[in-house]
Parts: sequence; C-alpha cells; structure tokens
Amino acid sequence: MKKHFQSLLDKSHRWYTLSFFLAAILLVISSQMVGTTDNIPGLLLLLGGLVSLFFAFLHPWRISTNFAKLAGVSFGLILLTFLGIFILSSLHKTEYLSEGVVMGFIGLICLPGIVVGVAGAIFWAIRKK
Repeated sequence: MKKHFQSLLDKSHRWYTLSFFLAAILLVISSQMVGTTDNIPGLLLLLGGLVSLFFAFLHPWRISTNFAKLAGVSFGLILLTFLGIFILSSLHKTEYLSEGVVMGFIGLICLPGIVVGVAGAIFWAIRKK
C-alpha cells in the first residue's frame, strides 16, 4: 500500500495524479455552485468529480481485473446495503435507517466505484490487446 501511494507521485505518474485531482476539485466545486438538489447537471458534475477522484488514486493500476474487482465490490456493497435495509424494514426497525447516509454511500462511493471499475476494465482490456 505504501508503494502504491509513493507511485502516485513518481515522475511517470505525477502529471496524471495532479491532473485527475485538479479535475476532481474543479468538478466538485462547480457542482456545488450549480447546486445538486434535484438538479441533474449538478449531480452529473458531482459524479464526474468523484470519478476523477477515484482515477486520481487508481490510475497506476494497469490490470483490467483489478478494475473489474473494484466494480464487483462496489456492486456487492450496494446489494449488501439493500439487504440491510430490507432486514431492518422487515424487523420494523426503521428508526435505524438514514436515507441521507444510504444515498450518500451509494451515490458518492459505490456508483463512482462501479463507473471507474467498468471504464478501467474495458480500457485496459482493449489496450492490452
């Protein structure tokens, strides 16, 4: 793990890391300026910013299976979240559910993870051939 974070600032990866990170910051700030409450362009800007943030940390991966695993884990976390919601609602323990936390987790962590995983898996699978 330490080698991965050190490789982000190596000479060969420094430009990509800083570019993706700057793009993420600009997209998230612009999404907040536009507004994300029931606003599709603002939500798309936020999603693009989070995808750029994921790529800022994961761009040194050169194997498509790593990205596919990321997409699978992110999708599995969404399914696990829905299973937890189903169990809590069937036990009538809905006071333990927070809609904001669930939507934030799915929309801000899992969804960008799926997008990055699928895009990276396709890109590196095509590039290796």
